[in-house]
Amino acid sequence: MSNNLNGNISRSTSDSFDQFSRGFFYGDGLFESIRVFDGIVPFIHLHWERLEKGMRLLGFNIPSDWSGDFFRNEILKITSGNARVKISVWRSPGGLYHPTDQTPNFLITANPLDSNCFKWLDDGLNIGQCTSVKLPIDTLSGLKVLGGTRYVMAAIEAHAKGFDDVMLSNTDGHVCETSSNNIFWIKKGVLYVPLPKDGHVLGIFQNHFTAILQAEGIEMVAKSTTFAALQEADEVFLTNSIHGIRWVRLLEGTVLKCEKTIMFFNLTVSHLNRILLQKTDV
Repeated sequence: MSNNLNGNISRSTSDSFDQFSRGFFYGDGLFESIRVFDGIVPFIHLHWERLEKGMRLLGFNIPSDWSGDFFRNEILKITSGNARVKISVWRSPGGLYHPTDQTPNFLITANPLDSNCFKWLDDGLNIGQCTSVKLPIDTLSGLKVLGGTRYVMAAIEAHAKGFDDVMLSNTDGHVCETSSNNIFWIKKGVLYVPLPKDGHVLGIFQNHFTAILQAEGIEMVAKSTTFAALQEADEVFLTNSIHGIRWVRLLEGTVLKCEKTIMFFNLTVSHLNRILLQKTDV
C-alpha cells in the first residue's frame, strides 16, 4: 500500500497501523467509557453487557475468553487508581466495506482523575439546543460506535455558543441526549426519561440509576419530548458513567431547580459507596 501522510510518501504501513485500519478507515467498531475508582471498576459487567450486545449486532466473532472479568483485568494492567478509561474494539483488517475477518481487536486507554467519587456540581450546567445535526433512528441507535462525527459537531456547536453541552434531537424532532450524556427531567414531581426508541445511547449509568429507582420504589416514566417541552420542566439533569448525575441550571436561558436532583445524586452516591466498600461490581 502506498501512503501520503501530510506530504510524506511511503510504500508500506506498519503492522500496528494495519491492525487499526478498519477502525480508522471505516469506523468499524465500538467503544466504552468507563470510570475506575481507586482500582475498582464497579460497572464493568454492565459495560461488557452493552459491548457484547453491540459486537454481536455488528457480526464480530467474539473471543471466548472476553468477558467483564477479562476486561477488568486488562484495565487494571494500566491503572490502579482513579481514571477515565476507554475500551475501543474494531474488526481485524481485510476487505473494503465488506470485511473478510470478523475477529475484533481491542485498545484500552486510561487518563487519571483527581477524585475517587462523583462530585456535585454546585453551579449546574448551561445547556443549549443542537441545531447543526440530527440523530438517525435505526438498528445501530443505542450503540457507542466509533464514528462519532455527529457528537463531535454537537460539542463544537456547544463550545461556539458558550454552552457546557447541547441537546440533540432525532430525525422525528424528539430530544434524546446530549453529546455525552443521557437526559432526565422532572415535572410536577414526576421523573421522566426519553423512550429507548428515540435513538439515544443506552447509558450504563442510566441503566444503574434505573435499577436504583426500582429498588427504592421510585416511579419513572419513559416518554418522548421536545426541547420546548423540556424548557417547561421543573428540573433537568444529565447522567453518564464518568460524572454520575449533573443538574442543569440553564436551558437556553430558562432557569431550572435542583431540589429533587440533589436527592437523586445523594441516593446514587450512597449506593456507589456501598459497592466500593464491598469492592464488588454492579
